[in-house]
Amino acid sequence: MTNSNIKPMSIGLFLKTSTAGLHREVEGKLSRILFHRDLNARTYYHVLLRMHNAYKEMEQAVNNYSVSQRAYVNRGKLRWLENDIAHLKPLITQVEGKHLSKMTLNLSSPAQAMGLLYVIEGATLGGEHIQARLTRHSWLDAQHGVAFFASYGIKRMANWHEFLAVLQKYYEHNPDDYDEIKAGAELAFQSIHDCLEGLNT
Repeated sequence: MTNSNIKPMSIGLFLKTSTAGLHREVEGKLSRILFHRDLNARTYYHVLLRMHNAYKEMEQAVNNYSVSQRAYVNRGKLRWLENDIAHLKPLITQVEGKHLSKMTLNLSSPAQAMGLLYVIEGATLGGEHIQARLTRHSWLDAQHGVAFFASYGIKRMANWHEFLAVLQKYYEHNPDDYDEIKAGAELAFQSIHDCLEGLNT
């Protein structure tokens, strides 16, 4: 629990400030891999595999609660990751049979699921910048292999504000849940961080 008895007015702003450190850490880890000058198709392929592993677990957790399931309708990311993986696989002459460690994400409340969604949806905001950097490689272009980072395309910001409105409405009906919402966001950041562990360009 926080030390203050004053509940935040904006749950989005509260999450942005209270998870800023985790956000920077995850963003830095991903950037060091994807923006490295020697990034190759094999490494990128393994990034996508691991992200798929993490997002599959997070989306399953979100779907365990009706409120977060409704908020996530038409927002699933797995199909984009699967399309990108399918594009990359033929470019790799030999795919190692590395076993992806099973991730277990145990959420204890719908509030945590909504916090998890804050990170999943917020992650789409930097996608345009990442897409632009990735498509500098000859084995990628705007139509192939970057669907996950392209995410909603021109609807990216509109979809983000739409989600924030849903999250704020949930919070206003459950004002005592802000620490639980934050806990869910922290779990999401940790899941993405952990899925990238050990990956180097």
